[in-house]
Amino acid sequence: MDELVDFHMMYYVQHELTHRISGMLQYKEAVDEYRDILKAKLASLSTFNFICCEERDNKILPNIISCDSMKLIKRGEPFTHEIPENVKSKQLKDYFRILRDWNNLCPVPGVMERFDVESYYDDLGTAVHRNYIGFGIVYHIAALRRKVCQAHGVPMAGAWMTAIGTEKACARAGWEAVYEITKEDLEKVLNLKLEDKPSSFKYRVLRA
Repeated sequence: MDELVDFHMMYYVQHELTHRISGMLQYKEAVDEYRDILKAKLASLSTFNFICCEERDNKILPNIISCDSMKLIKRGEPFTHEIPENVKSKQLKDYFRILRDWNNLCPVPGVMERFDVESYYDDLGTAVHRNYIGFGIVYHIAALRRKVCQAHGVPMAGAWMTAIGTEKACARAGWEAVYEITKEDLEKVLNLKLEDKPSSFKYRVLRA
């Protein structure tokens, strides 16, 4: 589990938009605190993780080149994006505030009700080693999520598209956009200045 958490921290947390704009990455205390929270989240029985490794000469090499994580949500169960009570560092509180305000624009329980589904896989992040960027791994993972949903009897998965590459990969894999907000409007919601691109952000769902 520690290897998965370290990979997620290095290749997802360090690059993903919400983590960067919160300022938490500049503070070791906040990063260390977040790692503990992430480890518990990825180790949860409701979380499904899969990792990708390279195969060479009919052998699976031990190093992780990508990973993907999703949390199973069941209709009627408590679900919230509120700031965890035990968070200590200010920067981590800022991160969870951003996450809460952003996710409340298109809350998962509302999506589940809209599509009348009893279970749902909520995105926890896709990470790819920097040496393997450009090989279409995110697209294949986005498509593979459908097979995971089918195997587990989960009718739908969803995620915010916080990076241009992820948006293109998921659109190509057949994910449907169900919500979109402009960068300017999102800045008002978050009370933060965002990067110039992308010009808008979409929430997409994948039907099993």
